[in-house]
Amino acid sequence: MEDYVLPESLILDVLSRLPVKTIVRCKCVCKKWRDLVSDTYFVDLHLSRSRPCLMFHQYKNPHPILVFVEVEHEVDYDRLTLGHVKSLDLGLIAFRSLNQIFEVGSINGLICLRHEGYAIYIFNPVVVEEYMILPELTFLDFFSRVSYGFGVSMGGEYKVIRIIGRRIPEEQFMASVEIEVYTLGTDQWRSLGPTPYHIDYRGLLVSGVFVNSHVYWFDYIQIYDFDLDTETFELTPPPAGLGDDHEAKQMLGVLKGSLSLFSGSSLGFNVWVMKESSWHKAIAIRETIDPIFRSQGWKPLCLIDGLNGTSILILCVKEDRENVVGYCLNTNKILDLNIPGNYWMVISTYRPSFIKTPKLWIRES
Repeated sequence: MEDYVLPESLILDVLSRLPVKTIVRCKCVCKKWRDLVSDTYFVDLHLSRSRPCLMFHQYKNPHPILVFVEVEHEVDYDRLTLGHVKSLDLGLIAFRSLNQIFEVGSINGLICLRHEGYAIYIFNPVVVEEYMILPELTFLDFFSRVSYGFGVSMGGEYKVIRIIGRRIPEEQFMASVEIEVYTLGTDQWRSLGPTPYHIDYRGLLVSGVFVNSHVYWFDYIQIYDFDLDTETFELTPPPAGLGDDHEAKQMLGVLKGSLSLFSGSSLGFNVWVMKESSWHKAIAIRETIDPIFRSQGWKPLCLIDGLNGTSILILCVKEDRENVVGYCLNTNKILDLNIPGNYWMVISTYRPSFIKTPKLWIRES
């Protein structure tokens, strides 16, 4: 009797549907499977099926850590189940000082972190043996601000964008805006010069949100858009009525592949979605709002897609203690997470992949 061997295409199809943690373990089974998982065809196949996960950025002594978890939305039980995949001690990778580390963004499994005053790091937390280092802006005066974004153009060029806001002495709290771009593989920052826009220098500290070859920043009620293909920086009109609720806490995110904007307060909340360059109100809740939104002790952290077309807000809630919870924006129900948090915790969505840092970018650890 001949030994029965599964076709390679079938093995790849099965492997690409498994949880990331299981795939990592499968790489250790034999050299054949390790090579299959490293193959370009498998990497692309897995990425096309990869579901959004959560990345927890926790500030702990002596070093901050990244915790990467897979999310299972159990609709019938109103809960999110988190499956731990990996924890990374950033002090053991590349970061050696006490300066803060900020997340810039992630695309196709590559994550970009900014080590304040030192460097920008790009790596894949699933395949972390290699990382890229970009020089950080070395000096800013007290009245200037800097923000970053990370994205990929339609042509496949990965770019880091740096927005520098420099104070205008004759205009209180206002700053002029300059743009710099680093295209991965070029080994240099390029200045695009000043823009015609002025911003409030007390804002624009949050990193940009990447959607479909664009990176967006939210500064109070202003939304700025950088086109990664044309390398143009423009002001995008916000949704009508966005600034009417002065108590609202607002945040940009991505839902179902589209730019989304959450705005919520004790009066209720709205979610707008960008479709064909126009804002459409997707969700609005007033009378039935959950009691947690009727206090000031909550903070929106990120948006993530749930099952059956639902949308989920991840937020930190201050009650007897600080907890991270999920909130289904469609069913108006709290989703149990049962994990402690703090008001300074950073949580973002992340699509895991097995993409390696191209050889041109490598700085070996």
